[in-house]
Amino acid sequence: MNAVDIEALSVNYGAKHAVQGLDLRVRPGTTCVLLGPNGAGKTTTLSVLLGLRPADSGRVSVLGRDPRDPALRHLIGVVLQDGGLPMAAKPVAIVHHFARLYSNPLPLPELMEKLGLEHLDRPYRRLSGGEQQRVKLAVAMIGRPQLLVLDEPTTGMDPAARRVFWTLIDELRQQGVTTLMTTHQPDEAGTRADQIAVIHHGQVIADDAPDRLIEASPVWFTCARHLDLSTLRQVLGDEYDVAEVEPGRYRVRGDVDVPQMSAIEAWVAGHGDGRQAVTMVRSLEEAYLEMTGGSAW
Repeated sequence: MNAVDIEALSVNYGAKHAVQGLDLRVRPGTTCVLLGPNGAGKTTTLSVLLGLRPADSGRVSVLGRDPRDPALRHLIGVVLQDGGLPMAAKPVAIVHHFARLYSNPLPLPELMEKLGLEHLDRPYRRLSGGEQQRVKLAVAMIGRPQLLVLDEPTTGMDPAARRVFWTLIDELRQQGVTTLMTTHQPDEAGTRADQIAVIHHGQVIADDAPDRLIEASPVWFTCARHLDLSTLRQVLGDEYDVAEVEPGRYRVRGDVDVPQMSAIEAWVAGHGDGRQAVTMVRSLEEAYLEMTGGSAW
């Protein structure tokens, strides 16, 4: 049984098709990250999973249950973009209140320390964006959930806080907890997730392990500006597309394997301007931008 099982999900807002025939399956005890431009359907999909809005068509199962099953309330931890927490209360009071709703909550002092909340003595409304996100995460984790559903949980977090967040997610995965989350940090997710699902125009257009998505991405390299690329095109062949996309930043599209990488490296080595280190990269961010056409909304 999958932790999340979605088949042919469609959700409409009037004449707008927010989600159109979306399919997604997430195995238990894994971390799945949803990537996609704003308005792609990510948050709508999470809303259906959480039973916050009905599907217009399709089949959705969460931990083997209908999303509207009341039993799921104690099995799922949630972080949403919009509030829902008392603005005048302090973090320890907020988390303590939610801990009382569960029969076997996590030890409060230990959780607060892990998330760096133990010394915050200000009302929730006076916390920074990253601090508020950490309070939301504590609330989501306090009940020992089987599934975490997190909508852009690292928004507002500094690099140190994001590192702590991902360490916690890794620890929970080792305990068998499933995490389904959205983010606008592709490369961050690419190093820690088991599964990446790219959503575009309400559909999953790619669903695979991060390393396999990266292998299919274009190769980028930096070098001197405005080079004549005709010789590199001759080396690689007509089936490869080579272009200077930004000044001094070049993209190679095509089935680039070890021989082609070596040929590109040799060509680049002879064309550097000597003022900067020449780098060649493949990344999840580039794979994502290639799949979505660079769409931002």
